[in-house]
Amino acid sequence: MDRFEQHQENIKDFATIAMFNCQRMYRLLSDESDREQINEHALYGYHSMAFSAFMTMKSYYLQNDELSHWEFDSFIEKFEQFSREFVSSREINHSMQWTFGYYSELVEAYNDLANLLKLKAVEVPE
Repeated sequence: MDRFEQHQENIKDFATIAMFNCQRMYRLLSDESDREQINEHALYGYHSMAFSAFMTMKSYYLQNDELSHWEFDSFIEKFEQFSREFVSSREINHSMQWTFGYYSELVEAYNDLANLLKLKAVEVPE
């Protein structure tokens, strides 16, 4: 097993957990228009779990040069955009339109990373 494969095994769970919780956020936000009230605690809980896994992944990535691939850089950038937009939109009670757009870009970046790490891809929302 080469160094990249060793690091790949260590980091892929963090990327998967981050994306899984972003998917849960997206589902709650998508259902928001059909409900009178959304479970904000669950929404922020999913964001917290996603952000924690993401920060662990990013820290590990930055400490290991063998992982230096554009797919990580792209996923990091798109996750940070999605997270910032989500928090900002909730703070000012703004439409989630931009958040949904950033989520789609995040999914595409994750799928590039998933291909590199040999993980299952996520369906891009329409």
